[in-house]
Amino acid sequence: MYLDLESAAQQMICYNEHIPGLLQTDDYAEAMIGACHVKVPEEELEQRLELRLKRQSLLTRKRLPLTLDVLLHESALYRLVGDAELMAAQLRHLDKFATLPNVSLRIHPYRAGLTWGILHGPFVILSFRPDSRGGSTEPSIVYREGAPSSDIYIEKPDEVDRYTELSAAIRAMALTETETRDLLRQVAKEYDHEH
Repeated sequence: MYLDLESAAQQMICYNEHIPGLLQTDDYAEAMIGACHVKVPEEELEQRLELRLKRQSLLTRKRLPLTLDVLLHESALYRLVGDAELMAAQLRHLDKFATLPNVSLRIHPYRAGLTWGILHGPFVILSFRPDSRGGSTEPSIVYREGAPSSDIYIEKPDEVDRYTELSAAIRAMALTETETRDLLRQVAKEYDHEH
């Protein structure tokens, strides 16, 4: 269900504590999928990897590319997935994607503390294209990944509004896009020195 919503969305705002699938390198995606699905047959792992990488075309397609606003917690830069070489390549990949006109990437630093004084966890707000009369074809939806249990979809407008307010509060405490790209390069160099 999530993949259908993602492909129909015009805009996504996501807050995450690991690199979102739409911005992962092949190696990072393979390491993440392998770690999350240890009891899954190899063939299914390969299908999951292929699907995850195919989804990235939403950002680069010529007609109506997805607008992606990523608020990434600083811990994602230091949470080792694979090895130091893989992490350095992943952070450089993020830096490259952050130059796309339809992608905004901002790091929410440790020093920002808790937004609203709560631990809120990752979430995605999906907004959809307007219809021919300018009205919304679908209301915005909040998605919360529920692994290892079930995923959560929030559709009530007042609850979606709270997540929109939360994302704005996180953004207000986040580094600028320039500061974010500087930090990505700095941490990538730190990983380079480890291997």
